Amino acid sequence: MTDEWQTAGMDPTRVGVDFAVLADAAHAMAGKLYVLGGGWDVLRVARFPAVHHTMAIGMRISVPWTETDREIEMAVMLVDEDGTELFERGPVRHTFRVRRPPTLPEGSAIGVVRALTLNMVRFPREGSYSFQLTVDGEDVSRIPFRVAAVAQAPPGSVPGE
Repeated sequence: MTDEWQTAGMDPTRVGVDFAVLADAAHAMAGKLYVLGGGWDVLRVARFPAVHHTMAIGMRISVPWTETDREIEMAVMLVDEDGTELFERGPVRHTFRVRRPPTLPEGSAIGVVRALTLNMVRFPREGSYSFQLTVDGEDVSRIPFRVAAVAQAPPGSVPGE
């Protein structure tokens, strides 16, 4: 199992992110992640600055046996291609605790799904952006994407021609 973790770039002794995906909507319930319009990496907008009404991040967090039964803080930041943080109030923070189920074999990691909905996200200009995910202050994942202007049709043209 150690080789699998090392291949994936994850440390089996630390809390990590198995996967994270951008979506139009995401909901985590009863250990399952429900995603609508997920997996995109380009957001097209009419003009800049742009305000996107709603988007979501769906993720699965892997919590090692040794990291259970304690407070874990996850934070999400939006940064532009220059590394400037764009959330005016700072990172979105979420603290949680994972308990060991009594039937879980000793030493097993526990998968936890989470969904984060972000409303009225502002993008000042066209370019590359990313959501940076941290656990207890340490970078664990990055979700890169681009924000691009929708190509405008020339005046007087007919759609589809």
